Parts: sequence; C-alpha cells; structure tokens
Amino acid sequence: MDESELPELSLAEVAARLGTPGFHVYDNNGRGRWKRSHVPGAVHLNAYSFEATELPVDRTATLVFYCAGPG
Repeated sequence: MDESELPELSLAEVAARLGTPGFHVYDNNGRGRWKRSHVPGAVHLNAYSFEATELPVDRTATLVFYCAGPG
C-alpha cells in the first residue's frame, strides 16, 4: 500500500472490532444526524473544527471516520 493511501475496513470488520481497546470510531455527520443514527459507541467529531486532544494519545490506535457523504 502506498503511504498516501488510507486503508479501508469493511462494515463487518468495523462491527467485529467495536468496543475493543485501541479501536475508535468517529461520526463526522452533523450533530443532529449523529444523535438520530450514529453507530453504537461512535463519538461525534466535527471534521472541520476539532482539537487534537479529542483524538486518542495512542498513535498506534486504529481510527475510523465515517459520514453519510454528499447527496
């Protein structure tokens, strides 16, 4: 894999790892959508305005970011 590429996980892979140490899921949808339909355990994170302190200190942790996307 090229270093500029981000690895992708399937829905099944994410579901299997939810709640495990070192695995963090972030919902980048608007707060209203997050409240209505976020993945259990996902943390809301505004992709346009967040502080580094909102992310785990462990730089080896797996971070999953998702949103509904346009349209």
